[in-house]
Amino acid sequence: MVARPKISRGQLIGYLSIFVVAPIFTYLAGSWLDELLGLPAFPPFPINVVAGLLVFAFGLSVGIRSTKVLYREGLGLPWGEARKTVQTRRLVTSGPYAYTRNPMILGYSLLPCGMGVMFRSLGMSTVIPLIVVVINVAVVKIWEEPDLEKRFGQKYLDYRRSTPFLIPRSQNLARIVLEPIPKSPEKRSS
Repeated sequence: MVARPKISRGQLIGYLSIFVVAPIFTYLAGSWLDELLGLPAFPPFPINVVAGLLVFAFGLSVGIRSTKVLYREGLGLPWGEARKTVQTRRLVTSGPYAYTRNPMILGYSLLPCGMGVMFRSLGMSTVIPLIVVVINVAVVKIWEEPDLEKRFGQKYLDYRRSTPFLIPRSQNLARIVLEPIPKSPEKRSS
């Protein structure tokens, strides 16, 4: 049985701080963009609250589910490209990864979008998520995909060919959050 990586307190604090620092930055940068560009407040109340919460909840669910599956199935952590000691040891193609190769990027990019809709900020709901996606796509294309190809070979190439990069096919949108998270490999064999 291959052990999952240990999560140090510093790693956990760093990861969780994203959920504090990123929203504060998103709010400040989005508000600044709205003022700078003279963008109107949109959508109207109470649509903003309902729609924003739905987008935010969907994104958070996809992001958290993806992180769990990566940890359980891949035996790695999301910051594995930065710290090789916690890199995935198995190619993950189940759970949200069955519908998009980068569900974490999808999920966590929807968080500022949902916040922007809630706060009626066009800058926050469009520009900030676009910047997040562009940076993440660059990292994935420059470092992560070549590394996955090198580590997992043909298995990764087949997965890449059959699974969308970021946006799941429309018929799979609900499945990405509603389908049960697969059991870990150790529990399946017992």
